[in-house]
Amino acid sequence: MTDDDLVSRQIVVLGRKIRHRRNLYSRNLDLTSEQADAIRFFADHPQQTIADFRTFEEITHQTARLIVHRLVQKGLITLQPSPTDGRAKLVHFTVAGLEKQAELEQHIWQTSATLFADFTPTEQRQLLTLLRRASDNLAKKGPEIF
Repeated sequence: MTDDDLVSRQIVVLGRKIRHRRNLYSRNLDLTSEQADAIRFFADHPQQTIADFRTFEEITHQTARLIVHRLVQKGLITLQPSPTDGRAKLVHFTVAGLEKQAELEQHIWQTSATLFADFTPTEQRQLLTLLRRASDNLAKKGPEIF
């Protein structure tokens, strides 16, 4: 095994641990992890549409619509017609949705604080820079079929 394999393996293991925490917390809020991701997306990108969410998450439009539809059913978001495109619907949070979003945000901060408890701010910035570079490298190369 090469050093690259060991590093990439550790990134995968770390990702699983973070995802596991997120999934447990999402279930505790009566959300799927996909619904939590949608809430996070629409909080970070106001005035966006289901199509924007689909593109960002790299999922099918049908899957994105289903996730958003379930959030509407839960009373966490509403859909309003776009003033510029009659076919598109803009996503807006309800009061309950804003409360869920705040709870998710708090969990993210707590997880981050735990994850980087013994890192200096400089080390955190260095790691972020390196992770972004690694992610960009994969994006440049594109998906491969093995």
